[in-house]
Amino acid sequence: MLTTPLPYLLACASTVATRKADERLRPYDLTIRQHGLLIQLQAEPELTMSELARQLGIARQSAHHLINELVEAGYLRRRPGATGRSRRLEITDTAHYLLTRIERPLELVERELLGDLSPNETETLQLLLQRVLAHATDDEAWLTGT
Repeated sequence: MLTTPLPYLLACASTVATRKADERLRPYDLTIRQHGLLIQLQAEPELTMSELARQLGIARQSAHHLINELVEAGYLRRRPGATGRSRRLEITDTAHYLLTRIERPLELVERELLGDLSPNETETLQLLLQRVLAHATDDEAWLTGT
């Protein structure tokens, strides 16, 4: 019996989930990647650019691009950091409000993706994915549910 390789299954699931989430978030002028960046910063406001990129699983340049889009949209502000050369990112009140408004559309995506999985199966899947991401990124923050 041929078994579909897990990396391929994860890549396909990611593609489908991203497409569905982006469709639901389009009315809010937000992508699921942008949403992920905002919730990471909301959970851990002191993240550096490198840490943020690593947690999102993207290149630092891609993180810069996402941040620039979110600054232009009014969802993030750049603030002086602890040192004169460093900068930190701050989520705006508009972004906080937006994050509460998009909870429902993302719940709908989750239901579409998970179909008839039981609540226990859903929780198991979430916990396993968090463990995979914690290991793959060497970042235990994934284990806290952020």
